[in-house]
Amino acid sequence: MDHTPHFDVLTVEKGDLLEQAFVLRRKVFFNKTGKDTDIFDDLCRHIVVVEHDSQQVIGTYRLLLGSVAKAARGFYSETEFDLTNIKKNCPGELLEMGRACVDPAYRKYPILNYMWKAITAYMREHEVAYVLGCASVEDPSPQSIGKVYAFLKTHVFAPSQLLVCPLKGKEYPYDKTITHCERREAARLLPSLIKNYLKIGAYACGEPVWDKTFNTADFFMLLDMKRTNFSYLEKFL
Repeated sequence: MDHTPHFDVLTVEKGDLLEQAFVLRRKVFFNKTGKDTDIFDDLCRHIVVVEHDSQQVIGTYRLLLGSVAKAARGFYSETEFDLTNIKKNCPGELLEMGRACVDPAYRKYPILNYMWKAITAYMREHEVAYVLGCASVEDPSPQSIGKVYAFLKTHVFAPSQLLVCPLKGKEYPYDKTITHCERREAARLLPSLIKNYLKIGAYACGEPVWDKTFNTADFFMLLDMKRTNFSYLEKFL
């Protein structure tokens, strides 16, 4: 008998499914019970993946439109990076993506793909011109982040007019003597989220910040929809 679970993908702003998503985030990010929330959650649309039989949320991603952020408290990314260049040189609707997580028990299934399908539909609905977000490297060391930065700077760095910089006091102390990293080594060090960004055609936009709350090194990623790798995105459609 086939016991492959069935998943439903929904977009929510409130209610029990959103509360479950907050609990999942706390579990995944901190390995603790309770809820992970912040002041940006009420501005966002939240993608949730629900296991059909149990009705449990096993994956989530949050989306914040630039038009909404501008009228409220800005982007989450602005708590880490100076986005002056992005705001000046990226015309049209922006979409910030963040707080992505999947229940460890379900990571053998293509949950991120399911969420990206919903995200892609949301992009089209709102005529998004640029996608942005912070992508984290967990359990970082100055050496490993130095290698990741060297690889990104060499291969996928944004043009100068789209670069960002860490806010004062947020800089990550990576090993700046490292200037080269082989692709095989980078593939080992890069998390799946950054790999997916790069496959779609995103830029890395500068030096990382140190997110001390999550103990991660965060890189700012930017996707210009005009240069998107749609052949890769098609797998989500």
